[in-house]
Amino acid sequence: MAPILLLIRHGIAEDPHPGLGDADRALTPEGWTKTRAAMRGLVALGYVPTRGLTSPYLRARQTMDCLREAAGRTFPIEAWPILVPHGDPGVADLQLQALMAEVREDEVVALTSHQPFLGDLVFRLAKRAVEVKKASCTVLRWQDGAWSFARHFAPADLREHA
Repeated sequence: MAPILLLIRHGIAEDPHPGLGDADRALTPEGWTKTRAAMRGLVALGYVPTRGLTSPYLRARQTMDCLREAAGRTFPIEAWPILVPHGDPGVADLQLQALMAEVREDEVVALTSHQPFLGDLVFRLAKRAVEVKKASCTVLRWQDGAWSFARHFAPADLREHA
């Protein structure tokens, strides 16, 4: 068994508008509903996190809250400043490698972030281009010091398992 990394894009969020900073945009009511269902589906498929990493932006933290709720238990969550929309995938890769080198074989690490960062990170780690829709999840394995692609779930795929 190898540790798993779940790369999850945040759910549907408020549109930007004057007076609302990008970091403060929250999930919409539809975003909460669809993200909760997607995260329930992810857990139903057997992906139950043991720890979480999230962008400090509100919508990513709320998406992680949906995953924690779906898991039915708490797990430690850490905000990583690099996981913002225009973060550096190379720096994130190095930080993730260091983290994964220390985790147990049965750990499932969930990461919630944004576009375009998340698409770039998936491509860097998995050497694959995937469509990173809101509340989608790309599953990677960490084995022998390297990433391998396991699966990609569109949000609709996850919701049908909720």
